[in-house]
Amino acid sequence: MGRYPFTECLNEFLPLEEGHISTDTMGTMYRRLRQIGRIFKELKEEGKVSTDNPRFITPKDIDVFVGYRKKHNIKNSTILKDLSYMSKLLGYFDNEAVYKFKFKYPAHYPKKYQKRMPSMEEPVVQRILDAAEKVSVFDWKMSEAYGLVTLAVCTGFRPKELRMLSLSNVYIDGDVAEIYAVHVKGEDTYGSERWVTVHPDGVPILKKYIEARKIRLFAAGRESDSLFPPLVTNLEYISYKRIRMLKSYVEEDLGEQFELRKCRRTFGQRALNEGQEIHNVSIVMGHSSLATTQRYYCDKEQHAASTEMRDFWTRKQQTEDA
Repeated sequence: MGRYPFTECLNEFLPLEEGHISTDTMGTMYRRLRQIGRIFKELKEEGKVSTDNPRFITPKDIDVFVGYRKKHNIKNSTILKDLSYMSKLLGYFDNEAVYKFKFKYPAHYPKKYQKRMPSMEEPVVQRILDAAEKVSVFDWKMSEAYGLVTLAVCTGFRPKELRMLSLSNVYIDGDVAEIYAVHVKGEDTYGSERWVTVHPDGVPILKKYIEARKIRLFAAGRESDSLFPPLVTNLEYISYKRIRMLKSYVEEDLGEQFELRKCRRTFGQRALNEGQEIHNVSIVMGHSSLATTQRYYCDKEQHAASTEMRDFWTRKQQTEDA
């Protein structure tokens, strides 16, 4: 084993995962494990862990690593993902250190307390929509930026799904638009292709974006079926980095920070607030169960539920008194 045992073990393990997990997951796993390797190398040089060789890492070493991540204010959910990747890597070399750490140091094992995060306030949604309406079709930078963010808010598509949409799968009939997503999260395993109807607020902006896209592609002398075409590379789809950049243009323009996941939650919550059935919302968002939708993305608002109960009892009392 050479000077960088963690990297050498990673390079031996990762090729064996090809074909069993998606390319995106492979890329994420590689980046995260590389980062973990750098942390272990640093801890080894400081004498805080016994080794940075995945074959011989001990439960105590895992405990030191977890403590290091907590000290740097890394969220428990992120640490748990780190441990998941490490368990796979170490397990390949018959090392059960991650598994043993959980039972040897139960109080130190990160606990995951995840509750549903808020969606956008309606005034923020309206600011996005109003600003998108004002963008010129000849302003490609902002047309693309607002086109992507508006579509995120009005369809609930995930970043992967947004970047890999095809124009040929966009169907517009008057004021109604539907998009068929082929490349979905978990498409090689649990994910299923699905139809999504665009919220009516987003249809005019989608139409204008498609017009801006046509103008920009003609000027560049290029052809592409990707709804968000890459114009500076020969790749089929834009990168995640490009998606983050487009979102940042809207954030800077509005002076409002948000995550694309918040756009996804907003789509679901707005649909429910407007009276859509939660079962339909769950299916359209690509969830395997209502529990996932309700726990992490959207549910009937608490005050709305209370109001409905009040109105029910009021009507009941009025009926009994009649």
